[in-house]
Amino acid sequence: MILTVGNIKGGVGKSTLACNIASALALSHGAGKVLLIDGDKQGSAADFAQSRADLLGEAGFTCVRAQGKEVVSQVVTMREKFAHIVIDAGGQDNPSLRAGLAVSDKVLVPVSPRSFETWALEGMDTLIEEASITNAGLEALAVVNLAFPRGSDNEQTQAILKEDYPRLKLVEPNIVQRKIFSDGVGQGLSVLEAKPRNPDAIGELLGLLTGLGFNQNDIKVIYNGRAA
Repeated sequence: MILTVGNIKGGVGKSTLACNIASALALSHGAGKVLLIDGDKQGSAADFAQSRADLLGEAGFTCVRAQGKEVVSQVVTMREKFAHIVIDAGGQDNPSLRAGLAVSDKVLVPVSPRSFETWALEGMDTLIEEASITNAGLEALAVVNLAFPRGSDNEQTQAILKEDYPRLKLVEPNIVQRKIFSDGVGQGLSVLEAKPRNPDAIGELLGLLTGLGFNQNDIKVIYNGRAA
């Protein structure tokens, strides 16, 4: 699978999700089978991979930095060598995001439950529509990320996605804003590995992977393969 994680709105937790997805897939498929492409000028995914390698001895996946057309070149060159490619496309309408949409099987759009975040969905929806002209098989998904622990904002955001953006298939459960996500990424760990264990965060990540199309056998291998 080739997956782009992107949104033209920054600050929605895109890099954190991309890093957690890549790490989880590496637990399932082993070192050398997962490629993480950091298409964000900030380089957060590359920093995560380096922190992970420093901590664990190896990242467990290959990480490269690429911008714009380089993203396409990396995918074309590497797609036969890796079981999965995850592209962290960066915020805003940028060449890396457009390149990712052009070559991906799926795009995951993180949306935080705040009104000014949902306003940006129209632009992202338009980008996906344009990309689908040449990439007809592109499947678009959205997940409510950085969700509130309680309150009606999450449900309101879900309703907006379902009613106004039917092109974006809603993946559940929501990913709640939990300290373990930021703490883990800062250390180079996914929530599957970070301690102390947070069963809710782990369940949310596994639920996201299910929504992306991984079957229960895949999920079981990922869960059982997490660091002890």
